[in-house]
Amino acid sequence: MFISARSSVVPVVGAALTAAIFAVDALTPLDVAIAVLYVAVVLLSATVWPRRGVIAVTVVCIALTLIAYGSSHGFDQSDAALARCLVSLAAIAITAFLALKGQAAALALLQREEALNVARGQLAHASRVSTLGELAASIAHEVNQPLAAIETHGEACLRWMNRPEPDMGEARSAVQAMQRDARRASEVIRRIRAMASQAAPSFAALDVNQVVAESCDLLRRELQRHGAALKMELQADLPAVMADKIQLQQVVINLVMNAAQAMAGAGARERRIDVRSFTRRDERDGASVVVVEIADSGPGFAPDDLKRLFDAFFTTKQDGMGMGLPICRSIIETHGGVIRAWNREPGGAAMAFSLPTPPAGAAT
Repeated sequence: MFISARSSVVPVVGAALTAAIFAVDALTPLDVAIAVLYVAVVLLSATVWPRRGVIAVTVVCIALTLIAYGSSHGFDQSDAALARCLVSLAAIAITAFLALKGQAAALALLQREEALNVARGQLAHASRVSTLGELAASIAHEVNQPLAAIETHGEACLRWMNRPEPDMGEARSAVQAMQRDARRASEVIRRIRAMASQAAPSFAALDVNQVVAESCDLLRRELQRHGAALKMELQADLPAVMADKIQLQQVVINLVMNAAQAMAGAGARERRIDVRSFTRRDERDGASVVVVEIADSGPGFAPDDLKRLFDAFFTTKQDGMGMGLPICRSIIETHGGVIRAWNREPGGAAMAFSLPTPPAGAAT
């Protein structure tokens, strides 16, 4: 856990430094506390070894200090030399104590960070399952549609085959249509199972347009229920982004559903959702980023609400939990991106998130 990227070099450097300090301390008549330099060896050991290794190195440094003192002074009563030895021993011991305390603090911090990441993952999973519960009717419709089509094509296939002169061409076409609808139903189920799973995030090169299209496809029935029309303007040839597909779908679904529910709750006459994707330069460092923007024609955000949208447990819905947008922000920030919200002119609300693209030439 404390191994550095140059761990193979550090022990060699530490050993050479230890030998050099011992040689100078034992073989030269310098009236200075040369052994104090062993603190550098102790600090180096703390970067590559855990607690036991640091203690072992500290013991070795203390032993070498005493050996060098004995070989140089023969343990005669020399107040100045003895004082220098004691100062060196105290410095080595104090440095080791502080290094061990630092290691313990770093380990505790890493454990808390791991626990926090686990909690975030569980919360994101709970949010996805909750969202799927809201989409239950739409999901049932999406699965039932291809199943009904399979039944229709099956009946047609039987009719073509039961004719006095079976029309094998039409029967073949009906079977092919059944296969196509079966694949469609299977794909819907696959997407739902993926969203309901609690797997660890898996980052891979993704086509953002495909993620957006698949997410909106799952919401078609829900958008119809809220009377919202969806328009997508997706920029062609977007660069790939390194992201977890399920988490990215969760963000898109949450933002599109929020827009539809907000317009329906406010009784907006025109209910339109515009989903766009495009690239631009990041204002922070000028790097290229992929942006997904979801805008609606509803009443927009209240000024006070706009400041608190991403606060945990803040919600404008009567039955809302106030965790959807905070989870979305956590997901996007984990991907190295930014999410923001604003009011459109002359009316409506908009939210957008940006994701960094891999540097040119980077392996994806």
